[in-house]
Amino acid sequence: MNIKKILIIILTLCLSPLWASFTFNLAPIDPLFREFMADPYSNSTSFRSFTIQNESGVPRGILAVDGYNEYVEIPFENESFEGHNAFYQLKSAANIGLVRFGLGFFQLEGFLNGGINTVFQNYGGTDTLGFDGFYGAGATIRLFNKVAIQGGFHHFSGHWGDETIDSMVSLSEKSLSDLHLVEYTRGNSWIGSLSIEPNENIRFYASAELPQSSAWIRPGAHVPFHTTKPGDSNQNQHENITGQEGVTTSITYPSSYKAWRIQAGSELRIPILSLGSLFLATDVQFHQDGQTMHQIDGYNEQNPWEVAFSVGGGVELNTGLLNRKFRLEIYYHDGRFPLLNYFYTRSQYIVFGLAISG
Repeated sequence: MNIKKILIIILTLCLSPLWASFTFNLAPIDPLFREFMADPYSNSTSFRSFTIQNESGVPRGILAVDGYNEYVEIPFENESFEGHNAFYQLKSAANIGLVRFGLGFFQLEGFLNGGINTVFQNYGGTDTLGFDGFYGAGATIRLFNKVAIQGGFHHFSGHWGDETIDSMVSLSEKSLSDLHLVEYTRGNSWIGSLSIEPNENIRFYASAELPQSSAWIRPGAHVPFHTTKPGDSNQNQHENITGQEGVTTSITYPSSYKAWRIQAGSELRIPILSLGSLFLATDVQFHQDGQTMHQIDGYNEQNPWEVAFSVGGGVELNTGLLNRKFRLEIYYHDGRFPLLNYFYTRSQYIVFGLAISG
Protein backbone atom coordinates (compact mmCIF):
# COMPACT_ATOMS: atom_id res chain seq x y z
CA MET A 1 0.00 0.00 0.00
CA ASN A 2 1.49 3.32 -1.03
CA ILE A 3 1.59 6.51 0.99
CA LYS A 4 -1.20 8.12 -1.06
CA LYS A 5 -3.67 5.38 -0.18
CA ILE A 6 -2.64 5.50 3.48
CA LEU A 7 -3.29 9.23 3.60
CA ILE A 8 -6.70 8.78 1.98
CA ILE A 9 -7.65 6.12 4.53
CA ILE A 10 -6.48 8.30 7.45
CA LEU A 11 -8.32 11.34 6.11
CA THR A 12 -11.49 9.31 5.58
CA LEU A 13 -11.36 7.93 9.14
CA CYS A 14 -10.83 11.43 10.56
CA LEU A 15 -13.62 13.05 8.57
CA SER A 16 -16.20 10.28 8.87
CA PRO A 17 -17.52 11.40 12.29
CA LEU A 18 -17.69 14.98 11.01
CA TRP A 19 -19.62 14.11 7.85
CA ALA A 20 -21.93 11.95 9.92
CA SER A 21 -23.01 15.16 11.68
CA PHE A 22 -23.96 16.91 8.43
CA THR A 23 -27.45 18.40 8.56
CA PHE A 24 -29.67 20.24 6.09
CA ASN A 25 -32.80 22.19 6.93
CA LEU A 26 -35.12 24.04 4.58
CA ALA A 27 -36.86 27.09 6.10
CA PRO A 28 -35.84 26.43 9.75
CA ILE A 29 -38.26 28.14 12.13
CA ASP A 30 -35.56 29.21 14.63
CA PRO A 31 -32.99 31.50 12.92
CA LEU A 32 -29.32 31.21 13.91
CA PHE A 33 -29.17 34.97 14.61
CA ARG A 34 -31.98 36.07 16.92
CA GLU A 35 -33.52 39.53 17.05
CA PHE A 36 -32.23 42.19 19.45
CA MET A 37 -34.83 42.31 22.22
CA ALA A 38 -34.43 45.98 23.25
CA ASP A 39 -34.05 47.38 19.72
CA PRO A 40 -37.15 49.46 18.78
CA TYR A 41 -36.71 48.15 15.21
CA SER A 42 -36.06 44.50 16.00
CA ASN A 43 -37.51 41.98 13.56
CA SER A 44 -40.28 40.91 15.91
CA THR A 45 -44.01 41.50 16.07
CA SER A 46 -45.08 43.77 18.91
CA PHE A 47 -47.75 46.05 20.32
CA ARG A 48 -46.43 48.80 22.58
CA SER A 49 -47.88 51.70 24.48
CA PHE A 50 -45.55 54.52 25.44
CA THR A 51 -45.75 57.89 27.16
CA ILE A 52 -43.23 60.60 26.33
CA GLN A 53 -41.69 62.34 29.35
CA ASN A 54 -40.12 65.41 27.70
CA GLU A 55 -42.28 68.01 25.94
CA SER A 56 -39.78 68.50 23.10
CA GLY A 57 -39.95 64.75 22.39
CA VAL A 58 -43.59 64.89 21.20
CA PRO A 59 -43.84 65.16 17.39
CA ARG A 60 -45.88 68.21 16.43
CA GLY A 61 -44.84 68.87 12.87
CA ILE A 62 -43.54 67.55 9.56
CA LEU A 63 -40.01 68.37 8.47
CA ALA A 64 -39.99 70.17 5.13
CA VAL A 65 -38.34 72.84 2.98
CA ASP A 66 -40.54 75.91 2.78
CA GLY A 67 -38.81 78.14 0.24
CA TYR A 68 -35.63 78.72 2.23
CA ASN A 69 -32.29 76.90 2.41
CA GLU A 70 -33.13 75.00 5.59
CA TYR A 71 -35.29 72.27 7.03
CA VAL A 72 -38.23 73.59 9.06
CA GLU A 73 -40.97 71.88 11.03
CA ILE A 74 -44.45 72.62 9.67
CA PRO A 75 -46.92 72.02 12.53
CA PHE A 76 -49.76 69.55 12.24
CA GLU A 77 -51.10 70.15 15.77
CA ASN A 78 -50.92 72.76 18.53
CA GLU A 79 -52.25 70.75 21.45
CA SER A 80 -50.87 71.07 24.97
CA PHE A 81 -48.29 68.56 26.21
CA GLU A 82 -50.43 67.12 29.00
CA GLY A 83 -52.86 64.55 27.67
CA HIS A 84 -51.24 64.55 24.22
CA ASN A 85 -48.01 62.67 24.90
CA ALA A 86 -49.20 59.05 24.72
CA PHE A 87 -48.85 56.80 21.66
CA TYR A 88 -49.26 53.24 20.36
CA GLN A 89 -46.56 51.50 18.33
CA LEU A 90 -47.54 48.53 16.20
CA LYS A 91 -44.87 46.50 14.46
CA SER A 92 -45.33 43.40 12.33
CA ALA A 93 -42.01 41.78 11.43
CA ALA A 94 -40.37 38.40 10.94
CA ASN A 95 -36.88 36.92 10.98
CA ILE A 96 -36.75 33.86 8.75
CA GLY A 97 -34.09 31.29 8.02
CA LEU A 98 -34.27 30.23 4.36
CA VAL A 99 -31.90 27.26 4.25
CA ARG A 100 -29.39 25.91 6.77
CA PHE A 101 -26.36 23.62 6.50
CA GLY A 102 -24.62 22.13 9.51
CA LEU A 103 -21.33 20.28 9.83
CA GLY A 104 -20.19 19.57 13.35
CA PHE A 105 -19.58 22.83 15.20
CA PHE A 106 -20.19 24.86 12.01
CA GLN A 107 -23.59 26.08 10.74
CA LEU A 108 -24.40 28.27 7.74
CA GLU A 109 -27.80 29.83 7.07
CA GLY A 110 -29.32 32.20 4.53
CA PHE A 111 -31.79 34.61 6.09
CA LEU A 112 -34.52 37.09 5.20
CA ASN A 113 -36.10 39.54 7.63
CA GLY A 114 -38.22 42.65 7.61
CA GLY A 115 -41.48 44.26 8.54
CA ILE A 116 -43.67 47.34 8.86
CA ASN A 117 -43.75 49.75 11.79
CA THR A 118 -46.33 52.43 12.61
CA VAL A 119 -47.24 54.78 15.47
CA PHE A 120 -50.72 56.09 16.37
CA GLN A 121 -51.68 58.90 18.73
CA ASN A 122 -53.30 57.54 21.87
CA TYR A 123 -55.69 60.49 22.08
CA GLY A 124 -58.18 62.36 19.93
CA GLY A 125 -58.79 60.68 16.59
CA THR A 126 -55.91 58.22 17.09
CA ASP A 127 -54.27 59.47 13.89
CA THR A 128 -51.26 57.65 12.48
CA LEU A 129 -48.06 59.71 12.41
CA GLY A 130 -46.49 57.62 9.66
CA PHE A 131 -45.18 54.18 8.86
CA ASP A 132 -41.82 52.59 8.13
CA GLY A 133 -40.70 49.71 5.96
CA PHE A 134 -37.53 47.74 6.62
CA TYR A 135 -36.01 44.51 5.33
CA GLY A 136 -32.72 42.68 5.11
CA ALA A 137 -31.13 39.55 3.66
CA GLY A 138 -27.80 37.77 3.83
CA ALA A 139 -26.08 34.86 5.57
CA THR A 140 -25.25 33.80 9.11
CA ILE A 141 -22.39 31.62 10.33
CA ARG A 142 -22.72 30.07 13.79
CA LEU A 143 -19.77 28.41 15.55
CA PHE A 144 -19.90 25.99 18.48
CA ASN A 145 -23.49 27.18 19.06
CA LYS A 146 -22.04 30.18 20.93
CA VAL A 147 -20.86 32.70 18.33
CA ALA A 148 -22.95 33.95 15.40
CA ILE A 149 -21.61 36.20 12.63
CA GLN A 150 -24.09 37.75 10.21
CA GLY A 151 -23.57 39.78 7.05
CA GLY A 152 -25.82 41.15 4.34
CA PHE A 153 -27.78 44.26 3.43
CA HIS A 154 -30.45 46.24 5.24
CA HIS A 155 -33.08 48.75 4.12
CA PHE A 156 -34.85 51.49 6.09
CA SER A 157 -37.48 53.87 4.68
CA GLY A 158 -39.84 56.28 6.41
CA HIS A 159 -43.21 57.57 5.16
CA TRP A 160 -45.45 60.35 6.46
CA GLY A 161 -48.99 59.46 7.53
CA ASP A 162 -51.79 60.75 5.30
CA GLU A 163 -53.82 61.93 8.30
CA THR A 164 -50.82 63.84 9.60
CA ILE A 165 -50.26 65.51 6.23
CA ASP A 166 -53.95 66.49 6.04
CA SER A 167 -53.76 67.99 9.54
CA MET A 168 -50.66 69.98 8.59
CA VAL A 169 -52.29 71.38 5.46
CA SER A 170 -55.45 72.27 7.39
CA LEU A 171 -53.66 73.88 10.34
CA SER A 172 -50.89 75.74 8.57
CA GLU A 173 -52.76 76.47 5.32
CA LYS A 174 -49.67 75.35 3.42
CA SER A 175 -49.96 73.97 -0.08
CA LEU A 176 -48.13 70.67 -0.65
CA SER A 177 -47.04 71.96 -4.04
CA ASP A 178 -45.03 74.68 -2.27
CA LEU A 179 -43.31 72.28 0.14
CA HIS A 180 -40.62 69.62 -0.18
CA LEU A 181 -41.31 67.04 2.54
CA VAL A 182 -38.13 65.63 4.09
CA GLU A 183 -37.93 61.86 4.60
CA TYR A 184 -35.48 59.35 6.11
CA THR A 185 -34.17 56.56 3.88
CA ARG A 186 -31.22 54.19 3.97
CA GLY A 187 -31.50 52.13 0.81
CA ASN A 188 -29.79 48.75 1.06
CA SER A 189 -26.90 49.51 3.40
CA TRP A 190 -24.25 46.90 4.15
CA ILE A 191 -24.66 45.45 7.64
CA GLY A 192 -22.51 43.14 9.74
CA SER A 193 -23.40 41.78 13.18
CA LEU A 194 -21.80 39.66 15.90
CA SER A 195 -23.58 37.78 18.68
CA ILE A 196 -21.75 36.02 21.53
CA GLU A 197 -23.67 33.68 23.83
CA PRO A 198 -21.49 32.02 26.50
CA ASN A 199 -24.59 30.06 27.51
CA GLU A 200 -28.30 30.04 26.70
CA ASN A 201 -29.05 32.79 29.25
CA ILE A 202 -26.40 35.42 28.43
CA ARG A 203 -25.88 37.32 25.21
CA PHE A 204 -23.75 40.21 23.97
CA TYR A 205 -24.05 41.67 20.49
CA ALA A 206 -22.74 44.38 18.20
CA SER A 207 -23.74 45.55 14.74
CA ALA A 208 -22.47 48.07 12.18
CA GLU A 209 -24.43 49.48 9.24
CA LEU A 210 -22.81 51.39 6.37
CA PRO A 211 -24.65 52.90 3.38
CA GLN A 212 -23.37 51.61 0.06
CA SER A 213 -21.31 53.96 -2.09
CA SER A 214 -24.19 53.98 -4.57
CA ALA A 215 -27.40 54.21 -2.55
CA TRP A 216 -30.60 56.10 -1.86
CA ILE A 217 -30.10 58.14 1.31
CA ARG A 218 -32.38 60.81 2.72
CA PRO A 219 -32.48 63.54 3.92
CA GLY A 220 -29.94 65.33 1.72
CA ALA A 221 -28.08 66.73 4.72
CA HIS A 222 -27.22 63.15 5.77
CA VAL A 223 -25.81 62.02 2.41
CA PRO A 224 -22.01 61.49 2.32
CA PHE A 225 -20.35 63.45 -0.46
CA HIS A 226 -18.75 60.36 -2.02
CA THR A 227 -22.13 58.67 -2.63
CA THR A 228 -23.45 58.33 -6.19
CA LYS A 229 -26.95 57.84 -7.52
CA PRO A 230 -27.88 54.19 -8.20
CA GLY A 231 -27.84 53.57 -11.94
CA ASP A 232 -25.84 56.72 -12.67
CA SER A 233 -22.31 56.72 -11.28
CA ASN A 234 -21.73 60.19 -12.72
CA GLN A 235 -24.47 61.75 -10.56
CA ASN A 236 -23.40 62.80 -7.06
CA GLN A 237 -26.13 61.65 -4.69
CA HIS A 238 -25.67 64.46 -2.17
CA GLU A 239 -26.27 67.03 -4.89
CA ASN A 240 -29.11 64.95 -6.34
CA ILE A 241 -31.09 64.62 -3.10
CA THR A 242 -30.53 68.18 -1.87
CA GLY A 243 -31.56 69.35 -5.33
CA GLN A 244 -34.80 67.38 -5.05
CA GLU A 245 -35.40 68.98 -1.65
CA GLY A 246 -34.73 72.47 -3.01
CA VAL A 247 -31.68 73.22 -0.85
CA THR A 248 -27.96 73.67 -1.46
CA THR A 249 -25.06 72.68 0.80
CA SER A 250 -22.26 75.25 0.90
CA ILE A 251 -19.78 73.07 2.83
CA THR A 252 -18.08 69.80 1.89
CA TYR A 253 -18.08 66.77 4.20
CA PRO A 254 -14.74 64.96 4.72
CA SER A 255 -14.28 61.36 3.62
CA SER A 256 -14.52 60.26 7.27
CA TYR A 257 -18.25 61.00 7.22
CA LYS A 258 -20.04 57.90 5.90
CA ALA A 259 -23.37 57.97 7.81
CA TRP A 260 -22.45 54.95 9.96
CA ARG A 261 -24.90 53.42 12.43
CA ILE A 262 -23.25 51.39 15.21
CA GLN A 263 -25.25 49.28 17.64
CA ALA A 264 -24.46 47.14 20.69
CA GLY A 265 -26.35 45.52 23.53
CA SER A 266 -26.75 42.73 26.04
CA GLU A 267 -29.44 40.31 27.17
CA LEU A 268 -29.76 38.29 30.38
CA ARG A 269 -32.35 35.60 31.06
CA ILE A 270 -33.14 34.22 34.51
CA PRO A 271 -35.13 30.95 34.28
CA ILE A 272 -38.31 30.67 36.37
CA LEU A 273 -39.16 27.01 36.91
CA SER A 274 -41.16 25.77 33.90
CA LEU A 275 -42.86 29.12 33.23
CA GLY A 276 -40.12 30.79 31.23
CA SER A 277 -37.60 33.49 32.15
CA LEU A 278 -37.23 36.93 33.56
CA PHE A 279 -35.09 38.99 31.21
CA LEU A 280 -33.05 42.17 31.24
CA ALA A 281 -31.97 43.83 28.00
CA THR A 282 -30.03 46.90 26.87
CA ASP A 283 -29.47 48.44 23.45
CA VAL A 284 -27.35 51.46 22.51
CA GLN A 285 -27.01 53.01 19.05
CA PHE A 286 -24.59 55.58 17.65
CA HIS A 287 -25.65 57.61 14.60
CA GLN A 288 -22.90 59.39 12.71
CA ASP A 289 -25.50 61.50 10.91
CA GLY A 290 -25.94 63.33 14.22
CA GLN A 291 -22.83 65.27 13.20
CA THR A 292 -25.00 67.11 10.64
CA MET A 293 -27.29 68.44 13.40
CA HIS A 294 -30.01 67.31 10.92
CA GLN A 295 -29.77 70.62 9.11
CA ILE A 296 -28.35 72.06 5.89
CA ASP A 297 -24.79 73.30 6.55
CA GLY A 298 -25.06 71.95 10.09
CA TYR A 299 -22.24 69.42 9.68
CA ASN A 300 -19.06 69.83 11.67
CA GLU A 301 -16.48 67.12 12.18
CA GLN A 302 -16.31 68.11 15.85
CA ASN A 303 -20.04 67.57 16.37
CA PRO A 304 -20.77 64.40 18.38
CA TRP A 305 -22.45 61.31 17.02
CA GLU A 306 -26.04 61.03 18.19
CA VAL A 307 -26.52 58.39 20.89
CA ALA A 308 -29.75 56.54 21.71
CA PHE A 309 -30.34 53.80 24.27
CA SER A 310 -33.03 51.50 25.60
CA VAL A 311 -32.95 49.53 28.84
CA GLY A 312 -35.57 47.32 30.42
CA GLY A 313 -36.85 43.82 30.92
CA GLY A 314 -39.87 41.67 31.56
CA VAL A 315 -41.09 38.10 31.36
CA GLU A 316 -40.53 35.72 28.45
CA LEU A 317 -42.77 32.67 28.40
CA ASN A 318 -41.53 29.29 27.26
CA THR A 319 -41.66 28.35 23.58
CA GLY A 320 -45.15 28.24 22.16
CA LEU A 321 -46.72 27.56 18.78
CA LEU A 322 -44.19 27.24 15.92
CA ASN A 323 -41.30 27.79 18.32
CA ARG A 324 -42.30 31.43 18.90
CA LYS A 325 -41.66 33.22 22.21
CA PHE A 326 -44.12 35.57 23.91
CA ARG A 327 -42.85 38.46 26.03
CA LEU A 328 -44.34 41.00 28.42
CA GLU A 329 -41.91 43.93 28.44
CA ILE A 330 -41.17 47.36 29.85
CA TYR A 331 -38.40 49.66 28.60
CA TYR A 332 -37.08 53.15 29.10
CA HIS A 333 -35.88 54.79 25.88
CA ASP A 334 -33.84 57.95 25.40
CA GLY A 335 -33.26 58.68 21.73
CA ARG A 336 -35.11 59.01 18.47
CA PHE A 337 -38.89 58.80 18.28
CA PRO A 338 -39.77 55.30 16.97
CA LEU A 339 -40.67 56.44 13.44
CA LEU A 340 -37.86 57.06 10.95
CA ASN A 341 -39.13 60.39 9.58
CA TYR A 342 -38.97 61.88 13.09
CA PHE A 343 -35.20 61.28 13.29
CA TYR A 344 -34.72 64.89 14.42
CA THR A 345 -37.03 64.45 17.45
CA ARG A 346 -35.29 63.20 20.59
CA SER A 347 -37.79 61.53 22.90
CA GLN A 348 -37.62 60.10 26.38
CA TYR A 349 -40.38 57.61 27.05
CA ILE A 350 -41.47 54.52 28.94
CA VAL A 351 -42.73 51.54 26.94
CA PHE A 352 -45.15 48.81 28.00
CA GLY A 353 -45.66 46.11 25.44
CA LEU A 354 -46.22 42.60 24.16
CA ALA A 355 -43.84 41.00 21.70
CA ILE A 356 -43.60 37.75 19.74
CA SER A 357 -40.29 36.57 18.28
CA GLY A 358 -37.95 33.62 17.84
